[in-house]
Amino acid sequence: MKKVNLLATALFTGILAFSGCSMGSSISDRLEGTWTETRQYKDYPRAVLHFKGQSLRMEHVFDEEVTVEYKVTEQKDADDFTISFEFWHKVKRVNGRIIDRKETRDYRYHVENGRPILSEMVVEYDGRGLIVFGEFLRKDNFTDGFESELKKKLNNREAVPTMMKME
Repeated sequence: MKKVNLLATALFTGILAFSGCSMGSSISDRLEGTWTETRQYKDYPRAVLHFKGQSLRMEHVFDEEVTVEYKVTEQKDADDFTISFEFWHKVKRVNGRIIDRKETRDYRYHVENGRPILSEMVVEYDGRGLIVFGEFLRKDNFTDGFESELKKKLNNREAVPTMMKME
C-alpha cells in the first residue's frame, strides 16, 4: 500500500511539473514585485515589501532589512487570501537587557476596482476587533494616501464598550 501511495504522489507531482502548474504559483505570481506603503509616518521612510517566489524582503519595517519565508494562512479565493510570517530578532529594553522578540505579521491580499492591495491586519483591543494597520500598493499602482474600502469599513466602526453602565 505504501508503494502505491508513493507512486501516486510521484505521478501527481510529475503531472503538475509538466503542466506548468504548481500549488503556490498563482499566489506568488500575484505577489511578485515591489509594494510600497500608502501612508507616510512623519519623516520616516515608507515601508517597502519585495516579493520573489516564497520570499519576502522588507525595507524600513524593522531596524534592519529582513528577508523571511511567508506562508498562505487563509485562502477564500484567488482574489482574497492572507499571508503571514514570523521573525525573531534581538531587542534592547530600556533597562539595557537584550531579549529575543518574535514579530508576526498578517497581510491580506484583496482586489478593489481591479487594484491589488495588501492590508496589514491587526487586532485592536478597543472593541473594534480586526482592523487594517497599514496598506501597500504595487509600485506601478501607487497612490499616496490611498485607503481601501476594507480599511474604511473595519477602522471606522464604533468601538464596543468594554463595560456596561448600571442604572
